[in-house]
Amino acid sequence: MIKPIFVVLFTCFMMTFSVMSSVSVAFAQGTLFSGNKTAPSGIDWNTLCNDVSQMYILLQPCSDLTNSNGTLTSAGQTTMSCISNGLSLGLDALHHGMSLSKVIFGLGLLAQPTGCGEFINMNSIETASQFQFLIQAFNLH
Repeated sequence: MIKPIFVVLFTCFMMTFSVMSSVSVAFAQGTLFSGNKTAPSGIDWNTLCNDVSQMYILLQPCSDLTNSNGTLTSAGQTTMSCISNGLSLGLDALHHGMSLSKVIFGLGLLAQPTGCGEFINMNSIETASQFQFLIQAFNLH
């Protein structure tokens, strides 16, 4: 039973690996987020961080992830990237017919190998409404 979950999520991961490396380059170059309180997408990082922390997804406090002016710290950029990439993988798996509970389980399995295990706990997502909130908050559709 674990094997099909892992295969679908791993396939989705491999398909998006080149996108993830592009995102990493964008983070390193400072082009993905402008350094303003909100990103070009309109995301208010302080508010989003506080909302996400109430779901127990974050393994670090928001004070370590956001600066006082609302920008993301380096750890915050990595954390939000991990969440966004995980949500993208999850959406792909859902579109391939996998149940949400299996998607969340699979994302938990992938956290460590992708380098996100020290930043997030995707297994903390408990409901479809929480998953949908995150999808909307990160402007993923």
